[in-house]
Amino acid sequence: MKKAIIILALIILLAPMAVLAYSVKTGDSVYLAKEEVLVGNLYAAGSNLTVEGKVDGDVICAGQSINITGEVTGDVICAGQSINISGNIGGNMRLAGNSINFSGQVARNAMTFGATIVTTASSTIGWDLLAAGNAFELRGDIGRDLYGGMAKANLAGKVGKNIKLNFGQQNNNGQPLTIAQTAEIDGDVNYTSNKNAVIEDGAIIKGATLHKLPETVVKKSNFIGLTWWWKNLIAIFSALVIGLVIISFWRETIVKITDLMSNKTSSAFGWGILALLLTPIIVFILLITVIGIPLALILLALWLIALCLSKVLVGILAGRWLLNKFLPQQKNSLILGMVIGIVIVHLLFAIPLLGWVLALLATLWGLGGIMLALRKT
Repeated sequence: MKKAIIILALIILLAPMAVLAYSVKTGDSVYLAKEEVLVGNLYAAGSNLTVEGKVDGDVICAGQSINITGEVTGDVICAGQSINISGNIGGNMRLAGNSINFSGQVARNAMTFGATIVTTASSTIGWDLLAAGNAFELRGDIGRDLYGGMAKANLAGKVGKNIKLNFGQQNNNGQPLTIAQTAEIDGDVNYTSNKNAVIEDGAIIKGATLHKLPETVVKKSNFIGLTWWWKNLIAIFSALVIGLVIISFWRETIVKITDLMSNKTSSAFGWGILALLLTPIIVFILLITVIGIPLALILLALWLIALCLSKVLVGILAGRWLLNKFLPQQKNSLILGMVIGIVIVHLLFAIPLLGWVLALLATLWGLGGIMLALRKT
């Protein structure tokens, strides 16, 4: 991988375009001190990621605990278990995690996907906010629109334009949407729910409040349900076929890759992000050099193959872990583990809203495992 990075740097220097600066940081603990200034993009992966300094570029990271208190002039794209952002972001913010706490400032748009999402009173988002997950709380300010889907929302901040939220067809929360007395909404409130919103006295809504009931699925529901099942069954059987082939021909390699994914999870996510984002850039640069077109096509094909294999590898890893945990006498049966793991992970991928986030994380994890194996090779 080091050679690949060196080759990439040379290509960029020779290509008729601006030089792209970046820094890669991996390990159990990644730390950018308060007095540090990093010029270029920061790609980071580790158990604990802390950015207190300034990043003059984008921050793309993955880890268990992510804390950004410094300034980022570009975008922030991060995935982790616990994410806390209190710094200033000059571009867009895209976060996916279990717990997301935002108390900083974003100049442009924000996208958040998580079980619990909180924007504090000190937070500001210049443009729009897309939020999706379980519980959402807005205490800060949004310059334009708020939209998304969730199980429960408490709005106590300011929204510059309109709100459009969907709470699903079957919501068991007693109060899916609460608009607190401190809320100030300069546009319309449009929400879809099987229950009425709770609007406290003192809340300011300058536009109309529109309540839509979830659409009742009637006769077509059987067809839709069958389509959903067929779609997922095809995906599962396709993954099983791929898994069977790669285990049959490269059993030892698959074991090594999944071991690396398990033992170096943070590094795998970091390398997965790099491979996912940098490969299209390298392909593009090779294409515009004309003489590099054949290499670009080969690299693109290998990248697409790696993307297809990544989720299969996560399924195999999940199956190996389950067998080792609950059926230790069968722990060496890679085929059985592959079947169990692939079925389970694809059922998780089929979960509405959360499923595609899990699929993305699985892709990054598996892709990173392939990159780690290539580095060792």
